[in-house]
Amino acid sequence: MWSFNLLLFWGYCGIFIWVMFSLESMAVDVNECADTTTCPAYAKCTDTPDSYYCTCKRGFLSSNGMEQFKGPGVTCIDIDECSQSPPPCGPNSVCRNLLGRYKCSCWPGFSSPTGNDWILGNPGRFICTDINECLSSGVCQEHAECINTSGSYKCRCQVGFIAHNSICKDIDECSQSPPPCGPNSVCENLLGRYKCNCLPGFSSPTGNNWISGNPGRFVCTDINECLSSGVCQEHAECINTLGSYKCRCQVGFISHNSICKDVDECADPRTCPEHATCHNSPGSYSCVCNVGFESSGGKERLLGSGEICGDVDECARNSTICGLNSVCTNILGKYNCSCLPGYFSPAVWTPEKPEDFICTDVNECADTTTCPAYAKCTDTLDSYYCTCKRGFLPSNGVKQFKGPGVTCIDIDECSQSPPPCGPNSVCENILGRYKCSCLPGFSSPTGNDWILGNPGRFICTDINECLSSGVCQGHAECINTLGSYKCRCQVGFIAHNSICEDIDECSQDPSPCGPNSVCTNTLGSYSCSCLEGFRPNAGGSLNFTCKRIPFKCKEDVIPDNEWVQLCQVGAAVEREHGSFCTLMNATFNVLDDACENRNTVVSLKSTVESFASVLEQTSTSNFTKEETSALATVVLESVKSTTLAAFLKPSANVSQTIQTEQLEIESKIIKEECNEENMTFHFKAKGDEMKIGCSTIEESKSTGTTGVAFVSFLGMESFLDESFFQDQQMPSAISQRKVKMNSRVVQGIMTGEKKDGFSDPIIYTLENIEPKQEFERPICVSWDTNVEGGRWTSSGCVVLEASETHTVCSCNQMVNLAIIMAYGELTMDFSLYIISHVGMIISLVCLVLAITTFILCRSIQNHNTYLHLHLCVCLFLAKALFLTGVDKIHNKMGCAIIAGFLHYLYLACFFWMLIEAVMLFLMVRNLKVVNYFSSRHIKMWYLCVFGYGIPGLVVAVSVGVQPQGYGMHNRCWLNTETGFIWSFLGPVCTIIVINSILLTWTLCILRQKLSSVNTEVSKLKDNRLLTCKAFAQLFILGCSWVLGIFQIGSMARIMAYLFTIINSLQGAFIFIIHCLLNRQVQEEYRRCLTRKIKPSSESHTSGILLSSVPSTSKTD
Repeated sequence: MWSFNLLLFWGYCGIFIWVMFSLESMAVDVNECADTTTCPAYAKCTDTPDSYYCTCKRGFLSSNGMEQFKGPGVTCIDIDECSQSPPPCGPNSVCRNLLGRYKCSCWPGFSSPTGNDWILGNPGRFICTDINECLSSGVCQEHAECINTSGSYKCRCQVGFIAHNSICKDIDECSQSPPPCGPNSVCENLLGRYKCNCLPGFSSPTGNNWISGNPGRFVCTDINECLSSGVCQEHAECINTLGSYKCRCQVGFISHNSICKDVDECADPRTCPEHATCHNSPGSYSCVCNVGFESSGGKERLLGSGEICGDVDECARNSTICGLNSVCTNILGKYNCSCLPGYFSPAVWTPEKPEDFICTDVNECADTTTCPAYAKCTDTLDSYYCTCKRGFLPSNGVKQFKGPGVTCIDIDECSQSPPPCGPNSVCENILGRYKCSCLPGFSSPTGNDWILGNPGRFICTDINECLSSGVCQGHAECINTLGSYKCRCQVGFIAHNSICEDIDECSQDPSPCGPNSVCTNTLGSYSCSCLEGFRPNAGGSLNFTCKRIPFKCKEDVIPDNEWVQLCQVGAAVEREHGSFCTLMNATFNVLDDACENRNTVVSLKSTVESFASVLEQTSTSNFTKEETSALATVVLESVKSTTLAAFLKPSANVSQTIQTEQLEIESKIIKEECNEENMTFHFKAKGDEMKIGCSTIEESKSTGTTGVAFVSFLGMESFLDESFFQDQQMPSAISQRKVKMNSRVVQGIMTGEKKDGFSDPIIYTLENIEPKQEFERPICVSWDTNVEGGRWTSSGCVVLEASETHTVCSCNQMVNLAIIMAYGELTMDFSLYIISHVGMIISLVCLVLAITTFILCRSIQNHNTYLHLHLCVCLFLAKALFLTGVDKIHNKMGCAIIAGFLHYLYLACFFWMLIEAVMLFLMVRNLKVVNYFSSRHIKMWYLCVFGYGIPGLVVAVSVGVQPQGYGMHNRCWLNTETGFIWSFLGPVCTIIVINSILLTWTLCILRQKLSSVNTEVSKLKDNRLLTCKAFAQLFILGCSWVLGIFQIGSMARIMAYLFTIINSLQGAFIFIIHCLLNRQVQEEYRRCLTRKIKPSSESHTSGILLSSVPSTSKTD
């Protein structure tokens, strides 16, 4: 029925609308503009359908200010265009307003192309331009020029004229001072100009009769008449003067009757100095020094006084003027030559023939008596000297001597030290010489009785008697000594009654062959061999030692493992361990073949095939974890031992690659390849690779054959899986992470004693079984037999690089290696995990108690408790959701929703912490007396909008900008890898800084207030409790979250523990400070326990810092 009535209603409405529209379409439009009085004067009427409108004509404006109007009461008022700015007629014009128009006229001196009295609406554009009056002739008087100006003109006198009574009169420039023509000139005034001429003796570059206005500058300069030739007579010089000149006789001439005559200076004997001759010349003279003299100034010709002619010292000037071996003697005006002592000249020296004078040497050694006996005379230039012959010494001790009285004495060379004949010899002195002979047992290549001067060098050398046969008896060796010899028994023999007998070295204790060896005595020596299971060290026969074969055999494996020992019991083995012992014994059989056949070549190929069979059966067997660990350890050790055994007895094909379905091995004998610098070897097996350098191979201290091998096991990762992984640093935290095996098990094998601690790392590149995901973190693990019988540990190797298909590990040891993928980072300490969870559970309990207290205890309910209540509720919801939902990562959408709620709740917690800090600051700042503060008047719903609205706004913006930022692969939280985490950290860090500043400021103000209160308030007690409350505000207001920033360096672990303990117990701090330590709450708790209601006389102040202060209502 209701539907039917509704249809009728809509139908009625449709019919009504159609009827109204039809009636309107039949109406006829009325033209209101037909009536001329419809619009006011000076207005135009425009008719429109069913109406009209009026518009004022140009030059008019409606009285109501509207462009279109209608109805009476509106008039069109004339617009005064001339009052507008700028004026409509333009510059230099006069505007006059007319009804609906305006008229323009130009100022005097201006004109318009449209003419004056231009009215708006006339054709053309009205512009006033200046009239140039100077274009008309006769505007200015004679000697004046016309200058046009804006709207007028002016007249200015021409150059050379000056205005006087409106007439331009001529200026007399010549009467000016200084005159315009300059010095040495004559000025003549002309009409409007002046003329310049130079005085006699002067000229101008512009010429005389120069008129002002002509080109150039008129300057009169002196004319130098002396530049013209013939101005003065002979022997006279011309001197120019200003405007004239004069003539003067040259030096050496004198004027006589206007003629310059020569002066004879030589007529005066005093003209020249002594020892000089005067020579007269026209106008001058000269003095020349006589031969043998020269002037004091060094000049050849002298003039004037002051110069003298001094004697020339020819001997000092030329030291060789007299020749060699002569003496020069200077005389006034000349010199004389004579010979030196020891020289003579056959000719006498004369100045006319100096070349005949030659001094020659005198030979004193021509006389045999000049030097004594046993001496030699040596003639020298101008002298001689005597030297004693070899074997003699002069009596005066001087090597070279002269004159009589000196003799040559024989030298006794044999008394010198060391003796001249050398060691092991006898010296005999002879006159001027000496004779040498050797002692018995010595000989000289020059023979005995060698005399000084004979050829060769005398040296006595030992005679080696041991070169002769039969010197010593059997088993004795001859030892030559200086000048003699001795006999000594050979090694392995001992002297007994002058006979060398054999020594039995094998009877010595300890044995010379060392432990684990067999000693066999031989004549004069012994031989060593090693026991079974040992081999000789490469130290040689002198350092013979037996060391254990460098791989483990069956007897080495059994004592280390209880599960291997169990299989050796035989009949005592239970049936459930039967298959395990069968595979264990099969492995030992392969190992025994390699260990027992030490003298034959080990076939690496057949050994590998045997191990492949064991691995195939192991992968399909259902062994316990302990059995699997034991069998894997024995298999790994056996593969390594058999490979090393093959290296010790290599065959021609030991450098080879052997492939089976279960394992693949590549081995190589290292020979001379490491002689190359920076040589690196690459080994590949089943897609895995090992890279090892020569420096590591040499560091392994391998002796004998050096070999390296790389093994990759297929399928071993299926039974040696992630359940065997144990990180010694985090033994229990791993249970909180998901891990999986993601590579084959590989093994590096190398001969040499050193297996770990290498300087250069060994690089393993392992192929991932499954492609690596972005959230996975690879761990390089090695098989450690010392941890619970065999476990995967992460010690010794680190991840260098990880791609989707391969993982690169760097190890400092030869290891059994694999890759384990962890879902997330293994960084959480288990103790921190326990502390955080226990702390949050305690906080949740305390928050529930605090919320209950704030709601049920009405006597304490006030503005502050409401703030505490909202903070507790937000903190409780955030911690509860974190504990129960942060690891719910299976549902991606659900995980993102949980992360969004955690984002909102934790932001709300911090914003309510900010509100608490602000309210606390306002309370203390406005404190006039205790228990009063103005912040109580802020309405609670304002604070709720701030505390809940802004976090919601932040979350909404974050979701809109990057919705994929919520939820990660390992936890339901904000993405920490893309920077999205700053949508949380940004507001949190800002609030921490603000809260820290406000709390510090609050404590400073409170300290001043408490120190200045009156004696009535000074009855405060429990100051220590007040201080603890103030310190606890750091934790309640979230300031302790700043400890997370300092988790770096050596203090990271300490800061992590402080951060976890303090922040996980934030709810406990709130309950303790605001409830347990609040006196009003304590009273309420007592009332609930005793069920006695006592009226409280105290005011309801629950101030955070002031709850220990007695309240009062007194104001200042």
